[in-house]
Amino acid sequence: MVQSHLRVPNTGVDMFDRLRPKRQNRNPDEHLVTCAMCGDDFVNPVDWEPVNETQWWMLLRCGACDTWREVTVTNAIAARFDLELDRRMDVVARAVERLDRSRMAAEVETMILALRHGLVDPADFA
Repeated sequence: MVQSHLRVPNTGVDMFDRLRPKRQNRNPDEHLVTCAMCGDDFVNPVDWEPVNETQWWMLLRCGACDTWREVTVTNAIAARFDLELDRRMDVVARAVERLDRSRMAAEVETMILALRHGLVDPADFA
């Protein structure tokens, strides 16, 4: 059982929307990451709390169109949403790690070049 309440979305129209590939048609009441307004999968929880032993209330926001909605969902739907959010967070964490390694490698290369050209000496670290 899902209860959903939509709030007024951002009415700005992206002129490139027609160029964007269409998302799968997923029921936003069962797939909470899917926006009920624009259909993109950029929905994230803003607030949540248990309603009772079998349901959760959530305030959701779409990062693509700024639509806010409140939903009351079963534990099963909430658990599936939590797993999807965890999966997406893992993707972001791996990207951050990759960028961090790249940044550190560039800093090491810069330090090596500075040492080779005599631009850095022990006094710089005192």
